[in-house]
Amino acid sequence: MRPHNTYQVGVRIAALAACLFAASATRAQEREAVEGHVVELSEGDIVVDLAHQRGATDGAVVELWRPLAVKHPVTGVVINDRFLIGRLKLVQVRDALSLARAEGKLARAAQAGDIVILRLPKPPASSPAKPPVVAPLAPPAATPAAAAPASAPPATESHVNANAPTPCDDVAKSACDSDSLEVSKLFDGLRGQSPRTRILAYEAFVTRRPKGRYAIVLYEEAQQLRKLVGLLSSGEPVEQTPTRRSFQAPNDALAGTALEVGVELDNAVGAVFHSRNEGEVAYVSTPMQPAGDGYFTVHVPAERVRPSRLEYFIEATTPSGKAVEVVATAESPYRLRIDPLPAPKPPERHDAVVSISSDYADWNNFKGNDKVWQTEGFVGMRLGDQGIRAVRTGFGVFRGVGGSLRELDQLKLDGRAVGLTYGYLEGEFGVSHFTGIIARLVVGLEDNGVSGGAQALLRLGNDRETNLQIGGEVLGSVGLRGITQLELNSFEKVPVLFRTEVTNQPAGVSRRGEQVRPDNPSSAQDATSHDQGEVGARAIAQVGYRILPTLVVAVRGSYQGRTINHAGPGFGGAVSYQW
Repeated sequence: MRPHNTYQVGVRIAALAACLFAASATRAQEREAVEGHVVELSEGDIVVDLAHQRGATDGAVVELWRPLAVKHPVTGVVINDRFLIGRLKLVQVRDALSLARAEGKLARAAQAGDIVILRLPKPPASSPAKPPVVAPLAPPAATPAAAAPASAPPATESHVNANAPTPCDDVAKSACDSDSLEVSKLFDGLRGQSPRTRILAYEAFVTRRPKGRYAIVLYEEAQQLRKLVGLLSSGEPVEQTPTRRSFQAPNDALAGTALEVGVELDNAVGAVFHSRNEGEVAYVSTPMQPAGDGYFTVHVPAERVRPSRLEYFIEATTPSGKAVEVVATAESPYRLRIDPLPAPKPPERHDAVVSISSDYADWNNFKGNDKVWQTEGFVGMRLGDQGIRAVRTGFGVFRGVGGSLRELDQLKLDGRAVGLTYGYLEGEFGVSHFTGIIARLVVGLEDNGVSGGAQALLRLGNDRETNLQIGGEVLGSVGLRGITQLELNSFEKVPVLFRTEVTNQPAGVSRRGEQVRPDNPSSAQDATSHDQGEVGARAIAQVGYRILPTLVVAVRGSYQGRTINHAGPGFGGAVSYQW
């Protein structure tokens, strides 16, 4: 080999080593921390996007960080930060993805969207690496047959062989020193610079000195660096910002129903859906799945769709891993109204009831001249709490004997017979769940023809609960009655009723015809009472027993009187069936 060729090869090798050394130092500085994300959890494995292409290797341990976006309760500013929750070990590294497993115990369970950081070896702690000074290599010693002429210039010093003669003449020596000096200055100026800056500097150097000794090496190094960082082979590389092409925001959703959201993007390789429910502080990040050219969709599980609002925003990711907000922002998210899922209601039930009751009251110590026997039966239907609550229709038979205290106790006349057979229609109107109004219209027959009557009650409390009824009744010639009734439904098996009445029944109205004179009782045609009945009071207690959930049997006792000496007991019973 010719000495000059050997010298050129040595210089090129030294220059290439210097370039590679500087590029390696720069890559080490820039790749001290390689950042990626958890993209999926699959059957116990954690899938991350750190792979061979990004410097990951089998067995490498990476850090697992949880991103957190918190809205300040006072200023309203959204504060973003992240917290270390553990470490993962890469168990299988591929070209694009890697499988990882927890290295020790994690402070929180890993989830999609978590950040993973791979720490690559750092450069030495000393000052930035200084590329070696490129000096010409000394050619091998000349043999006597090929010895240089005596007029050859003296040998220059070399770091390889200080005593070896230089292969350069004066002109060559000047050119050699000029190229080496320029390359040395180039490397000195590129300390700590990025690969992109180095590529542009190498290409500019080659453009200025296309025939320089190091032009080919620097050009090849620039092309290799372009491939290494994924830059285009021609033109200045510019990463395009992702933009939203189309997105239709949903207006509302049903609670407990899974939700599908899609977006169409330009210049994006991925997308992440961030959401939080009302009352949550941090967003939950869910990677969106590719669904065609530029389309990405996400499945929001049913448990994440809760009343009454879901806030969300969408970020797109670039090839370099940069996140760009394309739908709303963390500070101003979109709000999706979540309506409660309608609960199924059973068919509306209308309870029907049939009942019959009978009551006997003696007002004068079983003397037979002031007594009442009344029997009523009805069938009805309950509709609802408010509005028309219930409708009932029934019949009644009223039979009694009575008169004034003067005629019965002083004149010793027989009581006047009083009777009414009637039918009635009754309705209850619910003003509210607690308050109701009961009205009854009565039409009946008595000895002297057709008669009628009415009843009105105010109910305080629901009819299915403990309630109080207050009202009154007018019933043909039978008389008037004021009613207060308390129904206790506190005991499911034993319904209890207490009732008081103030009444002049049964002889509430005077009989037309001749009146009996006090001085001549025999003047009466039939020696019976003619005057209207006196006012008296009744106290009634009734206790029932629910034999079946729908069947109740009750007994009652009473005591009534008009004076302390004109009084007596009473009794009765009732049966009701509901379905």
